[in-house]
Amino acid sequence: MTNFEAQPVPSQLASSWQSRYSSFITMVLVISATAIAVAAEQLSYLKFSAFILIPVGLYYLFIRPELALVLAFSSAIFKEWLSLNVPFFSQFDFTIAVFLLAMISTFFYLLRKNWLFSIDLPPSALPLLLFTGYMIFSVSYSLSVQYGTFKSFSFLFFNWALFFFPILIVRDENSAIKIAKILIAIAIPVAIYTLYSLIKSILAGSIIFTYRSSFLGVNPISYANWIGAAAICLMVMIPLMRRREWRILGYLGLLLLLVTMFAANSRGPMMSFIVAFLILMSIRYHGKSKRNLVILGIIVIIFVVIIFSVLPEQVTSRYTDILSGEKTSKNLTFFTVYTRLYSWKAAWELATDRWFHILFGVGCGGYSQTVFRQDIRWYPHNIFLEVFSELGLLGLFLLTWHFASVFSTGINTYRSTLPERTKAIIIAFLLCALFNFIGAQFSGDLNDNRRLWFFLGLVVACANFIRKQKQESSHEDRLR
Repeated sequence: MTNFEAQPVPSQLASSWQSRYSSFITMVLVISATAIAVAAEQLSYLKFSAFILIPVGLYYLFIRPELALVLAFSSAIFKEWLSLNVPFFSQFDFTIAVFLLAMISTFFYLLRKNWLFSIDLPPSALPLLLFTGYMIFSVSYSLSVQYGTFKSFSFLFFNWALFFFPILIVRDENSAIKIAKILIAIAIPVAIYTLYSLIKSILAGSIIFTYRSSFLGVNPISYANWIGAAAICLMVMIPLMRRREWRILGYLGLLLLLVTMFAANSRGPMMSFIVAFLILMSIRYHGKSKRNLVILGIIVIIFVVIIFSVLPEQVTSRYTDILSGEKTSKNLTFFTVYTRLYSWKAAWELATDRWFHILFGVGCGGYSQTVFRQDIRWYPHNIFLEVFSELGLLGLFLLTWHFASVFSTGINTYRSTLPERTKAIIIAFLLCALFNFIGAQFSGDLNDNRRLWFFLGLVVACANFIRKQKQESSHEDRLR
């Protein structure tokens, strides 16, 4: 007869791994200390300091998976500058480096918490799995094999990581709030530097740099999407701040983020933010007096007037020209609008020109080859038209199933009976997901919009720990 008691249980396995992890950390520290001691005899003081700070910084990221995860989410903000100024990252992609770090940090974090063998896959994982598998398979009939292969496997690695890592490590309210705080803490200094650069370029009379402001030359659309998500998190969290001083600082930080996002001069993110803001205000002021709504409206109008008065005309013209109806071929503010319209039309025509394309598309990455006759990275700048043209109705169904599963889970969780603090957390991540979801209809491809999956993962993570808390509370009530 088999002795089942002799079999190792998951907790015992996890403890074994945790013991090995401690030995591993000790070994890393000893080797690092030895390397620093040797380097101190031969290198300058500055390089010696770098040898100290880099291992310490890596070790801190190693034991703080939340910070490593937010850096992975923010990798595009720092990638270009690092690749141009840090020799190591000119040879090794910063995005890959920070994602590997987040992966290792998450793995050992799960070992320390004994969570490695208690992973619950959400229902939304099934359509995501099927969608990704079909995307990879579609490369077999795509005309853009090179871009299609890169696109599908990049989606598998980066988008999946941003979706599942939050589900793995965010298992209580404190972890969820910590994620939001880290994002805000990174975004505010970045916004300060961005405004400093903008003001400096205005004083220098540089039209090029004041037309669309961003951080260290990053794509303004990507920057606006990143800073907008941080602004939404801060906007929702301000009422949770108990001390009046912190609330004042919160409003000042929010103002700073909003001005910087507007200066990025990207209309898609601005429109997405307005929708998210209106939804938040409708939730927050539901059932309250009209006087509060009037006051809010006046504040918004004053803010807009101040912004249009302070920022240079090169920035504000992209909005005023649309309102005034100016449409000339020489007006560069309409260049991106016409590009989008052409891309959307081309994607629709490609998806509907024959029955096979309607059902299965032209294959992952095939839009660029079919429309531009080149195997290059190009896309329709609309996530649904992109999927419809390249993966057909089948891919569109799987992606819609995935989105619907996550959003319905988040909305149902929010509608349940929850404390105000918990409601604020889930609505913050839901609005950030909606913000990125709307932005995905105007800019980027599946991989450019990978931040959307980060907030979808956070929504699922919050729904998971809220459900477990309710189950535990219900179990305790039955025991009583």
